[in-house]
Amino acid sequence: MPEIKAATIADIPTIREITMQVWPQTYIPIVGEAQVAYMLGRFYNPEALEQQMTGDQHRFTVGYDRDKPVAFASWGEVEPGVCKLHKLYISTDVQGRGFGRAMVDRVVDDVREFGAGKLRLNVNIYNSPAIGFYEKYGFKKAYDEDIDIGNGFFMNDFVYELDV
Repeated sequence: MPEIKAATIADIPTIREITMQVWPQTYIPIVGEAQVAYMLGRFYNPEALEQQMTGDQHRFTVGYDRDKPVAFASWGEVEPGVCKLHKLYISTDVQGRGFGRAMVDRVVDDVREFGAGKLRLNVNIYNSPAIGFYEKYGFKKAYDEDIDIGNGFFMNDFVYELDV
């Protein structure tokens, strides 16, 4: 199982590397190249990631397979008692080997320690593998949400929740 460590600003290149490997393959078939390029530029540029880390919006962790970084997650409080899993990405070469579950287990432990009772997440309505993973983990669909992210693009998501 992976070793999971709290991430720092020094891990931004690693987080970006995992993102650039996973995102195009996962999301281009769902939302297209233009929206993927827009979202990567907006949410995963080094400055945006640094702001998320230092602005106390997100707490990041990185998972390692031996010494190789292969996964990352981020979460943060969105309302009293409720935290949100903002990001969870696993390198495609280790998907299906328990890294996703280990990363979510760590987030759940961290959220409990933080004092929240619920973990929420958004998942694209067409991302069937992720939906299946979250449902198998125990998350329950709470509602649908369409988010205008600018430039004429929307995120069409299901919102799932887990009592922790």
